[in-house]
Amino acid sequence: MGRGGAEARAMWCLEALKDVFDVSLITTGAVDLDGLNEFYGTAVRAGNFQIRKAPVPFFMDRITGGDAFRSAFFQRFCHKIASEFDLLISTYNFCDFGVPAIQCIADFSWDDEIRESFDPRPSGTRGLFHRNKSIRKVYLKISRLISNPSGRNIFAGEDLILANSKWSAGIIKKKYGVESDVVYPPVTDNFPKVAPAEKKMGFVCISRIFPEKRIERIIDIIKNVRQRGHDVHLHIIGDTSETQYGKSIEELSKIEGDWIILEGKRIGLDKIKILSQHHYGIHARQGEAFGISVAEMVKAGCITFVPNCGGQAEIVNHSSLVYNSIEDAVNKIDTVIRQPQLQLKLQNHLEIQGEKFSANAFIKNIKAAVKRILKRTL
Repeated sequence: MGRGGAEARAMWCLEALKDVFDVSLITTGAVDLDGLNEFYGTAVRAGNFQIRKAPVPFFMDRITGGDAFRSAFFQRFCHKIASEFDLLISTYNFCDFGVPAIQCIADFSWDDEIRESFDPRPSGTRGLFHRNKSIRKVYLKISRLISNPSGRNIFAGEDLILANSKWSAGIIKKKYGVESDVVYPPVTDNFPKVAPAEKKMGFVCISRIFPEKRIERIIDIIKNVRQRGHDVHLHIIGDTSETQYGKSIEELSKIEGDWIILEGKRIGLDKIKILSQHHYGIHARQGEAFGISVAEMVKAGCITFVPNCGGQAEIVNHSSLVYNSIEDAVNKIDTVIRQPQLQLKLQNHLEIQGEKFSANAFIKNIKAAVKRILKRTL
């Protein structure tokens, strides 16, 4: 239970269903309930649900890049206890429960072909089980055996698939021939309204500081924007101490100067304050199925620029805010900064867009999905 889009879905599923059903949360890791509530804006209490801990071998914590192994042990446990429940919901991609279930798409880590075509890992960042194709093939085969597959075809139509964007739903339809319902992930609504004149002329970026997030590209873009004569700065929200890549971002920031502010991990009111007080947001990972941090920046009132590939482009849904290259990003940012009327137009547009990603909309949609599949299975 980290701090990403899948955890947002898990917490808001608990929020949506806690007063209607007996709910359990199945996880392999620790659950910091107070921290999760603060991060996602939920109000779930220990008495609202049960925690079922899926056993994972102790050595898994020492393996870098062993997500498929961890997922296999998780699935094996879920398969074992599935008969205890009327319905199971996976908030992070497909899980073979052995029975019809709700499957929420979070990303395409489960399909190497799709992931590599839209969001290839940066060179030199692959873990032990990604460096060599032969090793990865064996690794995935062993993982499948550990998971104790039921033999069910999740794409046969019995499971209800909830895609997190129209973009990801289209990819699943094209490759697997199955329709998905689109349910956007929930984003907190507690951002204050701040008048544009009171906002700081700077950019914010929220991210886990990992190579695939391409933070150095964001720095390069803003550096070039500054060279166009705009006195802008950049706040990077995320823990740079977690990885060697994070350390490299720290070093790059020192070289570039004090216009880059490394905020570290920020949650709750601290994060809300930073987002709400700045004019602009920026994101650089391409080919994401959604992009929860992009939706947060939009909800906070930031004019947000994103790559033109993936669900994040769907979030902003405006040609002035999607870019195809560093140069294209710099040109579009330069254009927006120089045109106050365009800024106002974009702010109004993004305010309407943000309504699609509200927690209330998610609760309504998840309750409807639960009702729909229970009609078929009970």
